[in-house]
Amino acid sequence: FKQKTAYEIKECDWSSDVCSSDLGVFHSSDSQPLAVANVAQAITYSATDITAGAYIGAPASRIYVDRPGAYNFQFSLQLVSRDPSTKFVYIWARINDTDVANSATKITMQGNNDAYVAAWNFVLRMNTGDYFELMWSGSNANLEIEASAAAAPYPAIPSVIMTVSCNIGE
Repeated sequence: FKQKTAYEIKECDWSSDVCSSDLGVFHSSDSQPLAVANVAQAITYSATDITAGAYIGAPASRIYVDRPGAYNFQFSLQLVSRDPSTKFVYIWARINDTDVANSATKITMQGNNDAYVAAWNFVLRMNTGDYFELMWSGSNANLEIEASAAAAPYPAIPSVIMTVSCNIGE
């Protein structure tokens, strides 16, 4: 078994046996403030880095798959608190406008301008044409999923990075 680099995966022939799995890599270069406290908000993506069987739909919060299987949705978010009070952030999975049972996680944030990275994954069974959305809410509207421009010596920081892979095709 030879492990491939991200560049090799991106450049390979997706119709071959070597790269038979669906794959999508997406990010957003836009900050995403929480519009209203205690209301579900979908996280959006502004760019596609790799797409082969998983793609951004409309609205830009939806990630569609083009075949049935068990998909791994792996993400990271750059969360920022904009006031010193204690607040809670909730993040969960949604498929076809239905929240996935037992998928929410609660993060407690404290401090003004404190930054947290939320990163985990969901493995979910999807059918052809289904879409996944990563949802969030917070107890205080002074929360943001923050993107930052590049500044020497580091590259830009996306507000969200999402990688999708099909683990088990059907």
